[in-house]
Formats: sequence, C-alpha cells, structure tokens
Amino acid sequence: MIFKCKSCGANILWSPEKGSMRCPHCDSLDTEEMVQGDGMVQCVSCGAPIQPKQYDSATKCQHCGAYMIFDQRISGELRPHLILPFKIGKEQAKEILKKEFGRKLFVPSTFLKEASLDKMEGDYIPFFLYDYHCRYRFSAKAKKIRSWTTGDTEYTETSIYQIFRDMETEFSRIPADASIAMPDDEMDLLEPYEYGDLTAFDPKYMSGFLGEMYSIDKETLEPRARNKVRSDASSLMRESISGYSSVTPETDDLRTDLMAENYALLPVWNYVFRFRQKDYRFRLNGQTGKLVGRAPISTAKMAAYGATLFACITAIGYLLNGILGGI
Repeated sequence: MIFKCKSCGANILWSPEKGSMRCPHCDSLDTEEMVQGDGMVQCVSCGAPIQPKQYDSATKCQHCGAYMIFDQRISGELRPHLILPFKIGKEQAKEILKKEFGRKLFVPSTFLKEASLDKMEGDYIPFFLYDYHCRYRFSAKAKKIRSWTTGDTEYTETSIYQIFRDMETEFSRIPADASIAMPDDEMDLLEPYEYGDLTAFDPKYMSGFLGEMYSIDKETLEPRARNKVRSDASSLMRESISGYSSVTPETDDLRTDLMAENYALLPVWNYVFRFRQKDYRFRLNGQTGKLVGRAPISTAKMAAYGATLFACITAIGYLLNGILGGI
C-alpha cells in the first residue's frame, strides 16, 4: 500500500507540522489516494524488489525513497486499535538534538552534520495499553515520637495510632512496548505520552514513516504493565500516610483487575550514529520531544583541546616570566 498525490502522483506523506497529509512535491494538502500493492515483494512506486524484515509493517524503498505500508501486517488481528500520530517533524527532531548536544565540546564533528542527521527515521513502535481497576486495603500500627527537655529532665512522648485505608482507583492506558527490537528501559524513559491525542487507527498516519507490528503478544506483556500499576498504587498509598515516626503494616492487600487492553502504535524518532565501529542510538518521543541517548566522545578533540590549553598556559607563563624579569 502506498499513498499517492491526486494532483501530481508523488508519494504523499503525513506532515506532523501541518497535522495533515502533504505532498512534498507539489505542496498539496489532503490529496491522498491509496494505491494497493501486489503482495510485499516489490515497490509499488518503482517496482524495485522489497525485502521487509520479519516484523516490518511499513518501510522505505531504498531505490526511490517511497514509503510503503504492508496491508497484510495491519489487517485483521494485526490491525492496531489506536495510533498516536507524529507531532514532531524531522527538522524539529534535528533541532532538539542540536540544542541538546550542540554545546558539548567533545562530540565528534560529524555527529550533528546534516548528512548524519538526515539518516534519522521516524518509526511507529507497537505497544499494548492496559486499563486496570485497583482496590487497595491497608492497615497498620503507627507511632509518633516527640522529645523535649525541661530543665535537666528529658521527656519522650510516644503516641500510637491505628491506620486504615480502603482505596479504589483506576489506571488507564498503562503502556508496554511490544517490540523485541526496542530496549524496554529506553522505551520507559521516553514516557509519558499524552494519550489524549490517541486516535482510531488509520494507515495514512504511517505514510512517511517506518512501522513495526507487535513481536511480543499482549499476554506476555501484561505482567509488566501490572507491575507498573502495583508500583504506582503503592506510591499513592504511601503518600496518603505521612507524619509518623514509624509505620508497621498489618494488612497490605492490593487487588488489580484488568479491564481493557488496546493495541496501539506510538511515534519514536530513531537516530543511529556510528563512531569508531560502534553504534550510538538515540530515541526521541515523536509527540513530546523527550530525548534518550548519550553522545560519543571524540578522543582526538579532547587531545586537541588539551594541547591548546597547555599551549595557552605555557604562553601565559612565558609572558609572566618576561614581565617579572623586567621589573
């Protein structure tokens, strides 16, 4: 599947900046026409052979640059329920990287060059979003200890309290990424997304980006989401109990019931920079701009900076010696 412009026939893409489909050739808006492909073996635009990876749901033709979506991988049980369209375009993503690393002294000179940044690609990552209802019953013995001194006598007062809590709350759209290619810790660091912008899935939002179908099923991922909920519920409970010297739990009963689950695609910009035979990966939340990644350090720049600094110090030393020697 590919989206072509009705005005000029070029590959029309989703524009995060415009919030609509835009033709990069003639600048027309919302003139898309879906063209179905014949299987997944050749580019719909130029006819070149295509070899998608196992879990690719959208890819870019390496010959003509057209973005294609594999209908078979977004249909039936594989069709996402929801999608969070990109809000940050490629140029804005570049600027975020430049702002974050532009003042770093020792990053390689090619790290922020346009030729390198142009390799950045937007990718729709598969997630399952879970909704839970929680009932938390908690009881404990608590103490408040107060000490004071009057004259030569020190006094200590211990007050004992019985604490009861019965909390009910709901957690909606708890995310767990369903891609084996994406490290869980990096995906967690990109959160939170603003889920109010989620919309019913439409393949047009994928035009201009890469995409993946889920490679981990919802049953396998669910315990990970449930653990997030239990951790957050425990934090809420702890926040409701404060001001005591000590708290000794007696009843700690947290029940989490799964209410709903949705398959969704969330936007991530990926930038891979290769330096000294090593890949440095950067992820950027395609909605909020939150960035995850650590830049490489150029030892050549460090050495040059050290040599320059040494030369300056040496020159200052000679200058001071000359001034003092003439006194």
